[in-house]
Amino acid sequence: MKRLCLVLIVAVFLALTFSIPMAAAKQMKLHIAHWNVPKDPNTKVLQTIAKEMEEASGGTIKCEISWKALGKPSDYYDALVNGLCDIALFGPTYSPGRFPVAEMITLPIYYPSNRITVMAYYNLWKKGRLDKELSKIVPIAVGNNGGFLFMWGDKPVDKLAGLKGKKISAPYTIHSQMVKRAGGTPVSMPVQEVYVALDTGVIDGAWQIWPGMPVFSLHEVVKYATDVSMSGGPYVIGVNRSVYNKLPAKVREVLEKNEKRYSLMMADAFQGFTDLGKKIFLDSGGKITRFSPEEMVELNQLYKPIFANWKKRYKARGVPVDELLNELYDILIDLGVERPFAR
Repeated sequence: MKRLCLVLIVAVFLALTFSIPMAAAKQMKLHIAHWNVPKDPNTKVLQTIAKEMEEASGGTIKCEISWKALGKPSDYYDALVNGLCDIALFGPTYSPGRFPVAEMITLPIYYPSNRITVMAYYNLWKKGRLDKELSKIVPIAVGNNGGFLFMWGDKPVDKLAGLKGKKISAPYTIHSQMVKRAGGTPVSMPVQEVYVALDTGVIDGAWQIWPGMPVFSLHEVVKYATDVSMSGGPYVIGVNRSVYNKLPAKVREVLEKNEKRYSLMMADAFQGFTDLGKKIFLDSGGKITRFSPEEMVELNQLYKPIFANWKKRYKARGVPVDELLNELYDILIDLGVERPFAR
């Protein structure tokens, strides 16, 4: 009897000893990384993805979101590839030259709304155009930060000729080219310095997006805006490929089924932020002007060399640039955009 009790005790001990690590092994903690602050509109999308992954896993997956914890915005793609995080939101254009198709979105293209920009980007993705440059990760959504415009201090610019000689800040290299081709003088500076530069007259204007109003209080120093709704700043939400392959089948199914929904959530979130910025600007007494249709045609012609330079740069690397641009043009026409760009 004593021998039987001892055997039972040992059996129970062994069962508990081996079952605890096995249960623990089924738990999966995922680190989701965001390069910006929690108030960023894309945060809600990441929170939704985290919640739906946890639910689909039956509670075996737990997600934690970090902000600005892995370095500069340009560091987040490499952090994702190298496994410093499991899921990340990153901006391809923060790493010039590495993502040709994403960079194409930043060309001088007319985007009347953020939904249209994101849907154009999404369609390129679904047609396989991002497969090569995103081969090291698994993308689950794409987004955009909204169309750019010219912002001015106390003097409006409502004619294309009025850009001549104006000192204008520009965030990306391609935007500096756009300012220069339009007749302005591009000034490179962090967006955090734009407020003081405008207020003190160091620059005459800024090539910026509407969310700059609530985020950097630009409505306090910007009294006029020339809205051209051009160019974009694409984003990607991706999963580390090794991590993705280890996810339960139900979780992968949820991610795959909701790629378009997550992308449109990103589009609508930033469109809401854009609309808020515009409202703040108008409520503070700001005035919006636009170039005439004829001048927009002229501006598109001035920007043609930028497309030519982009094509030359990437054609040498074997990128099918003409095919890509034609495909993007057709996608935008199908989305209802008239004259997306000159070609």
